Amino acid sequence: MKLISSIHDKLVFRIGLSLAIVLLILFFAIMTSQKEAIIGKHRTVATTMIQTAIIPINDALYLAGSENDDFLQSFLKNFVQEYQGGIKFAIILGEGGRVIAHSDISQVNEIYSDVYSNSALESLDPQFHIYEHSTLGGVMEISAPLGLITLSHGAVRLGLDSLPLKKELRSTTLFIIGMILLTLVLVLFIVLRISRNVTSGLRFTAEAIDAIDFQTSELLELPATDDEIGLLNDRFKRLQERLIHARSTMEETNNNLIQTEKLAAMGRMAAGVAHEINNPLLGLKNCLHLLNIDPDNQADHIRLLKDGLDRIEVIVSRLLEGARKKTGTIKDYDFNRSVRDVLNLVGHRLSKEKIITQVYLDDTIPDVHNNKSGFEEALLNICMNALDAIGRVGTIQLETVIRGKNVAVIVGDSGPGIPSEERSRMFEPFVTSKEVGKGTGLGLYVSREIIGDMGGKISYAESSLGGAEFTIELPIEMEPNEETE
Repeated sequence: MKLISSIHDKLVFRIGLSLAIVLLILFFAIMTSQKEAIIGKHRTVATTMIQTAIIPINDALYLAGSENDDFLQSFLKNFVQEYQGGIKFAIILGEGGRVIAHSDISQVNEIYSDVYSNSALESLDPQFHIYEHSTLGGVMEISAPLGLITLSHGAVRLGLDSLPLKKELRSTTLFIIGMILLTLVLVLFIVLRISRNVTSGLRFTAEAIDAIDFQTSELLELPATDDEIGLLNDRFKRLQERLIHARSTMEETNNNLIQTEKLAAMGRMAAGVAHEINNPLLGLKNCLHLLNIDPDNQADHIRLLKDGLDRIEVIVSRLLEGARKKTGTIKDYDFNRSVRDVLNLVGHRLSKEKIITQVYLDDTIPDVHNNKSGFEEALLNICMNALDAIGRVGTIQLETVIRGKNVAVIVGDSGPGIPSEERSRMFEPFVTSKEVGKGTGLGLYVSREIIGDMGGKISYAESSLGGAEFTIELPIEMEPNEETE
């Protein structure tokens, strides 16, 4: 059996998928936490920087007043140079958003009304923003209000380079992704090993189940373990014992059924044999009478007596042969003659019940090498069934043909046939449409068993006569095999 999907694949896929989802959630949780921590660290540094800048600015505003713009401008220039490019801009805003000092001197006295300037002027606490500037690129801005110790109002804005923040976020992200991927690979490797160990035991058990031969009485040993696979192997061992015992019982019962049907067939044959013996007995009486009145023709009369006795011997031998446990040995015989012999056995019923017989025998059929008595018994069963189905008036047709390396005899009748709902069960034991006491329901079953053992088959079709048509097909050369049960 080809597996569409194995437990191993399902186990790895489902655990891998579940683990990937968990790690993905964990990744976002860790990244969110780390991002906040990193941004918080940079915010703290930026806040410290602006608080460092605000103190001298407030002192200058308090001591010199708002007109000391040169001092403030010089202070911003030195402050920006001190951080060696880490600060992209520095702005001191006065009331109404007027630029008091700017790292870019050309912006002094400009009025700023952008969102970041308004936020800086309106808030009482430091404000932190990260954004992309159209000309300066990535900016990490910190702003804080002025006027806490002076009567003037305004704010300081510092634009820091956001590249260090981005680099730290990127490196942290890559590190976390690497750790999660490494964890995923390690866990999948462990799952693969565990899954392979589990499924290899199941595969071994499955292969053992395929390899078991119930024709023998030998139990297939499976490894004993202390897990579920060991439990499965133990249950399978018990199943083997039950199946082997059941097969042995079934074979014994089957043999008994076959022998029972043989004995029943012998009863039907006995009527034909009695009729067959009666004819040569009458001939013997006639010969004895002629010997008395015509002693001169002794040789002819003795030959006739011998022929009659030989005929009786053949009939009795056939009856004894059919009653044996073995149905016969494999040997060469005339297939058409066996068909005629079976017809002779039921000849008394044919004449008694006014049944017309149509016989078409193919003269080109060679001698057949298989079980003669087994074939005749199966054919007799089918012929008797046909006669029972026809009743007192009707037609039975027998035809022999060659089919490649096989020969076949086709038996058709003008009876009612077999109803379609019963055809699927007609070869089962004890299935019969006859009245209680008039049939065992074993005839077709036993016939199929006998013909099957001979390498042949029995098939059913609707007869052109209107009733049933059974075909017995046998190989011309049967494989040698001592005796057939």
